[in-house]
Amino acid sequence: MINIALYKKEFKRNLILFLIFLGLILLYGAIVSAMFDPNVDNLSWIQSLQDLYPELLDFIGFNFAEITDYQYFISGYLYGMLFILFGIIYANIISSRLIYRYIDQGSIVFLLSTPNSRKKVLLTQIFVVQTYLFLLALSMFLVTSLFGEIFNPGYVDFGKLFYLNLSFFILLSFISSLMILCHSIFEGKKALGFSIGLPVLFFFLNLITNLGNTYKFVVYFTPFSLFDPILCINYSGLSFIYNGLLILLTLSTFGITIFYFNKRDLSV
Repeated sequence: MINIALYKKEFKRNLILFLIFLGLILLYGAIVSAMFDPNVDNLSWIQSLQDLYPELLDFIGFNFAEITDYQYFISGYLYGMLFILFGIIYANIISSRLIYRYIDQGSIVFLLSTPNSRKKVLLTQIFVVQTYLFLLALSMFLVTSLFGEIFNPGYVDFGKLFYLNLSFFILLSFISSLMILCHSIFEGKKALGFSIGLPVLFFFLNLITNLGNTYKFVVYFTPFSLFDPILCINYSGLSFIYNGLLILLTLSTFGITIFYFNKRDLSV
């Protein structure tokens, strides 16, 4: 199914990039976890922000419906915008390194000159991308859980945070599948432009849906609406449906990618 030797080589080659993002997650995760306080009297600054800039906080996804609940606090502060942006940027960089760069520089020809089919080579690169995206989401879970338990023991629900990050990984998998599709069917600047442009467009469309009922129809035009942190930490049945849809979309997109990649002219 995949080439193990190539998988190990690409995993090692992209380890430093992952460690850089892991450092950022550690930094922001620790800071935000330390900011949580179950004593509502010590969180008056959040209420002040909500009173002063309610529309702005809604727009950027800072949902603090239950500010004394650690899961609500983390999901509103980190998973409304910040960690999503981290995920988009990381997914684009690593998919570009593993797919676009090989095609653009012609190095893909050398990989295909080995006794490996196009499908096997592409699937190997996809597996590396998905492995690192899973590790990214797992890191987010471990950081928010462990620091939350250190700073406020007894307020962390590990199950809810794990499901939140599992759902986030499923979202990132679909976003990465769109990026890899763009890298595989377009050439040059078009491949780069569409691979980052589409996810960013979808992300901002999702932010627009936070502005009120007038813009709720926009949810039908962005896959980010299928990831709702509040639904996840409440184990809502709708979140399971959304995850199922994202998995189907991801598999379908990868199937289309493999189909077109097999037909693409990769001669140098």
